[in-house]
Amino acid sequence: MSIVVVVIAAVATGAFLLLGNHGMRSRGPSPSTIVVLDAGHGGRDPGAVYGDVHEADLNLAVMKQVAEFLDTDPRIGVHMTRTLDISVSLEDRIGLANDSDAALYLSIQSNASTVSDASGIETLVSDQVAQDAAAWQWAEILQDAVTNATGARDRGVRSQDLYLHRAEMPAALIEIGFLSNRAEREKLLDPTYQNTIAKAIYNGIVTYLTFSSPNEFADKF
Repeated sequence: MSIVVVVIAAVATGAFLLLGNHGMRSRGPSPSTIVVLDAGHGGRDPGAVYGDVHEADLNLAVMKQVAEFLDTDPRIGVHMTRTLDISVSLEDRIGLANDSDAALYLSIQSNASTVSDASGIETLVSDQVAQDAAAWQWAEILQDAVTNATGARDRGVRSQDLYLHRAEMPAALIEIGFLSNRAEREKLLDPTYQNTIAKAIYNGIVTYLTFSSPNEFADKF
């Protein structure tokens, strides 16, 4: 939905970073480039709900797969805003990113609409960010990477009243599909399709970092 955050999941090794009582987790090596992943919603806020499908769970599942791809790249460290189905405030999510001196922030979320056949992927930035800002470049690269990999309808990049403007680094929120669309919901629940999305997000991250920091990311693994 339209609450912006960068997504990441729980996987094997990593140190724990506690912010308040939320138990946010930090994982990965200690390279110079940090990416903060946020799985939208969680805990008391399940997001969109269709039967036994909770958006918060789907967001977390995809985030975990993104984190697994990032773990294979020693150039990038990963910090996650949550690894469990817990409530985390928007302030704490953005605070983690700012305190980490992160290079990128990404919130992974799923969409919903009263129009049952609405479908596709879109990426959002704060409407307080200028159109020539790095956040727009990051969002456009990400949107292209994920729509090209999945073949999903490209709903484009647009701005919205989001809390992402508080991030001190380029920040975007990607809506990976519509849970309100039965056919798209079935695809989103498919682990293979989730993996396709996750790999495309990883590729988008590397593409943006290569573009913004060519000396550090010139060589692709």
